Amino acid sequence: MSVSAVSINSVLRSSLPKATGEAKYVSDLHIPGCLYGHVVRSPFPHARILNINVSAAKRTPGVAAVVTASDIPGSNRLGKTRFDQPILADDKVRSYLDAVVLIAAEDEAAAKEAESKIIWDFELLPPVFSIDEALAPNAPLLHADCSGNVLKEINLAKGNIEKGFLDAEVVIEDSYQTPAIEHCYFELDTGLICLEPSGIYTLWLGCHSVYAERSIVASTLDIPEEQIIVIQPYTGGSFGGKDDGLLSGYLSLLAYYAHKPVRISFSRHEEFIAHTKRHPQWIHVRMGLKKDGTLTAIKFDIKTDTGAYAHWGEGIFTFASIGASGPYRIPHQEVNTTVVYTNNIPMGAMRAWGMPGVTFAMESQLDQAAHLLSIHPLELRWKNAAVEGDTMITGESFPEGIYIKETIEAAAKRAGVSLPSTGVFS
Repeated sequence: MSVSAVSINSVLRSSLPKATGEAKYVSDLHIPGCLYGHVVRSPFPHARILNINVSAAKRTPGVAAVVTASDIPGSNRLGKTRFDQPILADDKVRSYLDAVVLIAAEDEAAAKEAESKIIWDFELLPPVFSIDEALAPNAPLLHADCSGNVLKEINLAKGNIEKGFLDAEVVIEDSYQTPAIEHCYFELDTGLICLEPSGIYTLWLGCHSVYAERSIVASTLDIPEEQIIVIQPYTGGSFGGKDDGLLSGYLSLLAYYAHKPVRISFSRHEEFIAHTKRHPQWIHVRMGLKKDGTLTAIKFDIKTDTGAYAHWGEGIFTFASIGASGPYRIPHQEVNTTVVYTNNIPMGAMRAWGMPGVTFAMESQLDQAAHLLSIHPLELRWKNAAVEGDTMITGESFPEGIYIKETIEAAAKRAGVSLPSTGVFS
């Protein structure tokens, strides 16, 4: 297949400047007189905010602005499916991620001195750090509108799961766990903002959508979107992590009050507490098969900790629940998923949206079945691979052009593995 001139030009335009070092990232951009933006975070994982006194911090030499939730002119909530996350904590803090005060100063030293002058008054609340703690009777509620700290329950079924296990000649049951994961992209979260004399705010930052960031700034400052320009220079990695919009909220508030350009650049330490992670998963799988390897039933029980805020939790685990059983023909299926709030750092998007965890569980279960039944793992997968016309757990057909069988055959041939069931290889 030939490579088009458009493809070549796209590669040269995107990749060549990165290879030569000519590409400019946000950290390479500079505006004269730019202030140092600093985020002051909660010292507690769960507490009610009784009072925050920043009057002394505002009088610190070199400090241009000190902002709390009460100073926000517009909305103090953002989110993907639920607007449950404050830009600056107002009623409560729910994790160490939570920002409480923003400071714009001439340099880091002035910002840190201002931070030291903040007077806090918190009422400590019991935190919950595990799913069991969060789901326990009388556990402290993180969000008043989510009974039992359950963000979302997803229950999917196809066929008759009891019949599927009755039809099975072998049943394999096991549990799996995958951890939370930091995206750890090379380019740290960095943003730069400039307020023009005309009232136009211009932001430069690495993000997923300039339009989403523009909307967040407009909502936070209660100004028309026409007053906001968001520019995305070269982005040094994201993998789903530069997607929560908090940085835009912080920058816009500091520029609004300081009336000067402001830069925020997180340290690597802040990266680990300042943005979302991949969701951890606890997965229990029960699989039924005939002795010849034919799958009859699969049941998943999935629990995940979404941390203190919803972010993409509902969407991610709807997606993962639908795809949990993989590209296989299984007549009887059931998936029950519970997405739980805790006081941990919020979880969010990371590439493949929850699928690595459930895929790890499903494929590990298939390997166990192949070993128990003395069937080659590739042959077991080939035997149960879905073809066009087969249906997923939702009842919808698999997408057109599904070539799982052909892919397995090609892999087996390349690896020199015999698949006697196909009659193709010796």
